[in-house]
Amino acid sequence: MTAEITRKTVQVQALPAENLGSAAALIAESFREEGFARNLLDLSTPARQKRFTHTWELLLSLGQVSRWQLLAATLGEKLAGNAIVKPPTEKPVPWYKLAGPIVRHAPRLLKLIGDVRWRRLRGVIRAMKPPAALPTPYYTLNILAVAPDYQGQGVGRRLLEHIHARCDQDEQAAGIYLYTGDETNTHIYQRFGYEVVETKQGGLLTVWHMFRPRPKS
Repeated sequence: MTAEITRKTVQVQALPAENLGSAAALIAESFREEGFARNLLDLSTPARQKRFTHTWELLLSLGQVSRWQLLAATLGEKLAGNAIVKPPTEKPVPWYKLAGPIVRHAPRLLKLIGDVRWRRLRGVIRAMKPPAALPTPYYTLNILAVAPDYQGQGVGRRLLEHIHARCDQDEQAAGIYLYTGDETNTHIYQRFGYEVVETKQGGLLTVWHMFRPRPKS
């Protein structure tokens, strides 16, 4: 499948609730070799990789409850990519709504404690903190994942185009913020108007913080 065909046929829509499991599997597969996963988790066995997938299923469930934008890019009936976008302002979510997904997934995730490289965690968390100088309010692109079979074929471009079109309509927003643990990603995002605003070091992991200002009308 050529990149030109993919760009014309990929559809972006809200992620259906019944597809959280398949979306979690796609994100886990796409991010298994990503900087944060490599530095913080031991994913050397199928059992550990399965727990990684369950973690994403929980995070997607929490994002759904919090009314974040959960997006799916599809080619026909095939899921090709996902994105999670956090809005600038959030209404407080009742604790009992968050507790439901946590209780539901907790039994499958207890062993994840043994997968985490705890000595590295504190430094990485510090490096993940958004720069204080970011203009506010802003959207946060938490996740953009493309299935390995569809990478380099325009799926990520279509997701970004959809996200930018929606966020740019918000005249109150200053732009879109993201961070990445892979330098290669910075070059990709720079082609779409993002700029590196700060680089932080979390132990062995370098974190690049990037921002795309909303175009002036």
